[in-house]
Amino acid sequence: MNNIVIIACIGFVFLLLEAVFFLTCFRWLSNGKRIREKEFARLDQERAELMELQQAVSRELSQAKKLSEETLAKLKRVGADAHAEWTEMTQKCETLMNELEDKTRHLAEGSLNQINRQKMQLEKACQIASQTHSELSEATTSAKRILRFLDDNIPSDEILKELQAEKYAEARRLIHEGKDAGMICRKLGLSQSEVQLLSYMG
Repeated sequence: MNNIVIIACIGFVFLLLEAVFFLTCFRWLSNGKRIREKEFARLDQERAELMELQQAVSRELSQAKKLSEETLAKLKRVGADAHAEWTEMTQKCETLMNELEDKTRHLAEGSLNQINRQKMQLEKACQIASQTHSELSEATTSAKRILRFLDDNIPSDEILKELQAEKYAEARRLIHEGKDAGMICRKLGLSQSEVQLLSYMG
């Protein structure tokens, strides 16, 4: 009898332990299911948020692409206008430079021709003035000689000596200038031997 009670007690204890075990497993499974459902719900919410974020990013990318295309089109138009203006300004500058070069060349040529004409006129005037000065000097010298020759107070021999000395001085000057001996003889009325002697002495 006691054995049966003991066995029954042991069986009851095992049944009680099994019941506790099964209840614990059921609760654990129930808690795991609730946790998985919460995780799934959280994942669904995050996926929905990610989808909204992706849609927002797509909209922003579309707007940025549209804005960049419009900006690029504006930049192309501005670049084309700037290139056209630059080409036009370059052509105008080249035209102005060519006109300026032509005018400068014409002015320079005209000024150079005028300067050459004035130089030639000045040289001619200088030559005429030099020739006139020489002729005037010779005329003055001749007049002085005539006046001295007509002066009764001065002996004629002295005047002739002075005339001869002046001829010799003039002959020396012409010899130093490299003039021809025949021309000196004809101009001053000296003989060839006198001119040669002066050239040796000079």
